[in-house]
Amino acid sequence: MKRTSRLRAPTVFLLAASLALGCATTSKGTDQEATSGARPSPDSAQAAAQPASQASQKSPASADPLPSASAERTKENASRKFSELVDGLSEKDEYFFSDNLISNETSYMQTASALDAHKDPTGVYLGVGPEQNFSYIALTRPSLAFVVDIRRANMLLHLLYRAAFEQAGSRAEFVSVLLGHSFDPAQKEAASDGVARVLELGAKGAASEESFKAAHLALMTRVEGYGVSLSTADKETLKKTHRAFFEDQLALRFELKEKNGRSYPTLKELFTTTSPDGKLGGFLATDESFQFIKSMQTQGRIIPLVGDFAGDKALPELAAYLKAEGKTVHTFYVSNVEQYLLEPKVWKNWVRNVKALPKDDSSLFVRAYLDQGRKHPKQMKGHRTATVHSKMVDFETSFGDKPTTTFWALCTEKMVAP
Repeated sequence: MKRTSRLRAPTVFLLAASLALGCATTSKGTDQEATSGARPSPDSAQAAAQPASQASQKSPASADPLPSASAERTKENASRKFSELVDGLSEKDEYFFSDNLISNETSYMQTASALDAHKDPTGVYLGVGPEQNFSYIALTRPSLAFVVDIRRANMLLHLLYRAAFEQAGSRAEFVSVLLGHSFDPAQKEAASDGVARVLELGAKGAASEESFKAAHLALMTRVEGYGVSLSTADKETLKKTHRAFFEDQLALRFELKEKNGRSYPTLKELFTTTSPDGKLGGFLATDESFQFIKSMQTQGRIIPLVGDFAGDKALPELAAYLKAEGKTVHTFYVSNVEQYLLEPKVWKNWVRNVKALPKDDSSLFVRAYLDQGRKHPKQMKGHRTATVHSKMVDFETSFGDKPTTTFWALCTEKMVAP
């Protein structure tokens, strides 16, 4: 496995000090189904980019006031901190065998009740992959979140998501801009409406090449304002990614680059998934959950990184940064990434990285087990995945001194009861 540069702890402490002061620095198999953490107020430019259909529906009296100079400085400092973390902690892009535009884990809400009870407004959330992270963040309510994935395309996807959250004044508008529709603000949902109504309203406006171009321009205006270093290829990836949502709409599915004949859940099915008891939904289920994610995104507190879970840069330097900031990881959604870290030389690096993270006795791992011929004891009827959680400290005591282990053991031993 190709590795990036060795850990440079002094660099990350200087970065933390710089960010705290607001100073500027230079930015610059089997089924082979997985989430990829390892190899196998608007300004004038944004207003100009606004779709004409939306602009015509806003009267001058309802226009947002011009931000004050102090508000602009605060916004600039937040953007600089966000971009320095993304660019400064990320590793080089690595190949992965799926695009992971959306999740393939039908059971991702299986542990929702436990995560809802695990709220910690001072803690840090770590995750991997695409949109399921927003539901876990909405449930656990952290102060800060990082999504670490080996694919640069996943980091770019999260920049697109951040822009969509910022652009949207409602859940329906979020769905609309994500899918490239035109949107009439008068069609927004009521705060009490469920996700089915939100999806209906979000997909109600016209979906044309013109509406997609207007939506993408509005999102890209925001993305380019985050200060993250973007190449021409990155911008093409952002457009290709957004177009995939436009072309397949709510029928978009997870895909492997080499097809295996399996049918994975649609975006609509993932958005409407609930906890097993039906009491909790994902981040679009309630206006409160959506507004929490929107607030975190607007403040730059959901930070996507490019990194290998067993790499020498992203996770080690993130651990050093969190320690310098006095932060503790309370939830780490690792999906099934560890399945690809079991080779002894790789495993020891993953263990090293876990041990380096600041944590406490309540810190949890959330894992997704994929049934590839052996059913998990917690696997629900009709699902090929099972989502379970266990304490991070138990990982260190049970597996930290072993040269390797099995993914079955990781997903079945020391589980915390739902």
